[in-house]
Amino acid sequence: MKYIIRELQNPNSNRQGDVIEANSLTAAKRRASKMQMFQGTCMVIESESGGFYTRLAIKEDGKWRNYE
Repeated sequence: MKYIIRELQNPNSNRQGDVIEANSLTAAKRRASKMQMFQGTCMVIESESGGFYTRLAIKEDGKWRNYE
């Protein structure tokens, strides 16, 4: 499955993300954690369907939280 990973200053900011392939959301989270370059940023994992993005998980303060 394809996931979009974004490193953001805060959950409400926006920037272009990187598209990755991963077998599961857990695998995408591991990859996103390794991709994080700056301290104090948020990592967001999204999926795309029909031009719309759905937020699946966010990492803030070192902890992942899933969206339902």
